[in-house]
Amino acid sequence: MFDVNNHNNPNNKNAMHPEDMRNMFIFFLCAAILYFAYNFYIVGPQKEALRLAKEKEAEIAANPQSPEAIKLAELKNPLPRDEAITKAFAHRIKIDNGSIHGSITTKGARIDDLALSDHFETLKKEQNAALLSPDRTIFPRHVEYGWIAPDKSIAVPDKKTVWRVEGDSNLTPKTPVTLFWDNGQGLRFKRMVSLDDKYMFSIQQSVTNNTGKTIVLYPYGLISQQGQPPNFAGTWISHEGPIGYVGEKLQELSYKKMRKGEEFEETAKQGWIGITDKYWISAMIPPQGQKVKYSFNYAGTRKDKNNIGRFQADFMGASVELAAGETKTVDSKLFLGAKEVLVLKDYEKSLDIPQFNLAINFGWLWFMSKPFFYFLHYAGEFTGNFGIAIILLTVIIRSLVFPLTNLSYKSFAGMKKVNPQIIELRKEYDDDKQKLQEELIKLYQREGVNPMSGCLPILLQIPIFFALYRVLFVTIEMRHEPFFGWIKDLSAPDPTSIFNLFGLIPWDPPGILMIGVWPCLMLLTMVVQKNLNPPPQDKMQRDIARIMPYFFAFIMAGFAAGLVVYWTFSAFIGVIQQIIIMKRMNVPIHLFGETKAEEIAEANAKEAADKRAELNADIEDETQEELPKQIKPPKPKKSKKKKK
Repeated sequence: MFDVNNHNNPNNKNAMHPEDMRNMFIFFLCAAILYFAYNFYIVGPQKEALRLAKEKEAEIAANPQSPEAIKLAELKNPLPRDEAITKAFAHRIKIDNGSIHGSITTKGARIDDLALSDHFETLKKEQNAALLSPDRTIFPRHVEYGWIAPDKSIAVPDKKTVWRVEGDSNLTPKTPVTLFWDNGQGLRFKRMVSLDDKYMFSIQQSVTNNTGKTIVLYPYGLISQQGQPPNFAGTWISHEGPIGYVGEKLQELSYKKMRKGEEFEETAKQGWIGITDKYWISAMIPPQGQKVKYSFNYAGTRKDKNNIGRFQADFMGASVELAAGETKTVDSKLFLGAKEVLVLKDYEKSLDIPQFNLAINFGWLWFMSKPFFYFLHYAGEFTGNFGIAIILLTVIIRSLVFPLTNLSYKSFAGMKKVNPQIIELRKEYDDDKQKLQEELIKLYQREGVNPMSGCLPILLQIPIFFALYRVLFVTIEMRHEPFFGWIKDLSAPDPTSIFNLFGLIPWDPPGILMIGVWPCLMLLTMVVQKNLNPPPQDKMQRDIARIMPYFFAFIMAGFAAGLVVYWTFSAFIGVIQQIIIMKRMNVPIHLFGETKAEEIAEANAKEAADKRAELNADIEDETQEELPKQIKPPKPKKSKKKKK
């Protein structure tokens, strides 16, 4: 035990200094405060929330006919999309312009049924890609427009309002649709919806005030969806989720951050806002030049295990003041469709939508990605095959970088030519690294060889690779575009696998073993390239160089087939170019198998390692001989017992 009273006694080792005692007391006090604060502010509320949730679950289970129980059952047991559309509301306004088709429900005047006519969920083309779906489906998403009244006594249309249709009930580019609703208090709401031949809707909302007094209303628009999309990828290269260009800045908010409580709200005089998927987007363009509030918000749990939380992108326009007998109109645009580069660019220019092309993220290498896209698009249309367009792009890229690659391949050939001399120098100066470096530099200068210039082709390929990868990944124009033979989608990996002999064996390998024909062709060209290059003198580097083509082919097998086609043809052109240069320089060519230089390097490395091991052993023996013999302490003598 600590002796507090005898802390001045130097012989008392258990004495505690008063300062130590005070510090210990403060520590325990702080620990107690933290414990009770954590218990009160964190653990307590969590327990209370869990208790309330369990009570709510028990209440719902006890009353299966309650609205909450019915709603939860609907969310957990979604209906097929066609059935949900039929059950949502009997009367619907049909939408069809050749590019999109769907319907608008007159209950709430929601656009909650829309599919793309020219794009499908899979290569089988059995089902059109759905952009909007009504409630009770596996992935509900809808668009809604309306009015907000600061005066709560004024009735405004909501999701339960049943609108009436004036005139034609089929929405086409030639026939707009008009809906109206009277609130019974002197306000008449009218909405006219028109559509062009692609993906752009025009929403014209008007209000007539017959109340005899001044009324103030705020127009709004929202896009609401339940949970994340079923095919949500969640990759860093392509944003999926709430997106908008507000003021002068692109705003992107992930589903994950929104579930954690992050929101966005900003007022600006220009912009657009919506929710994007990988290949299509729903975006609202409110009136420009007015102060409009843009926002993203989320309603649901943080973990959202059932994927039923609601994500919403919305805007609220500037106030509209209506005097007695006055009618006012608010015009806005709505884009529902595929993210086609040229279409978005055309809308941006013709409708003056700020930076609408940013709905497609070409990345920080956009100055390369965009030219690649335009070339592939027009070359693909001209040749009728995007795979041929990729090959043409490969030839053009290799032609543009020809001077640099030519210099690099000359350096490779020069290195391979002087490789026997390098081997001799390493053998001669194995014990003197500084002298070896000096002699190697003299050799490089004498022969006009620069070892570093051989890295240029690899360095050049990296940004080109990522720029082309971005194009193939984010643009819908490359989606479901076939090449020749078994490649039906250049934006997807090669569907064959060497592990079932490319389909000859009736077995479907797991995804990790899907190494197809094109990755194998790429592997072949990379192995040939490796054998044309001078082998590294270091054994570890040489082993890495041998493994690298196989490792790279394994990684690339999961990339888009179009990217593998590009890399294979690029490597093939590089092999031809390198062979021509080596023949001109009278350098021996070994396309397959271990070259003579590699065999010599391997033998020399082994010989040097054996010498070092032998030298270390000799040094150790000499050291042991020079060490003095260890003096052992004398053993205690056994005491002899005296005889009695």
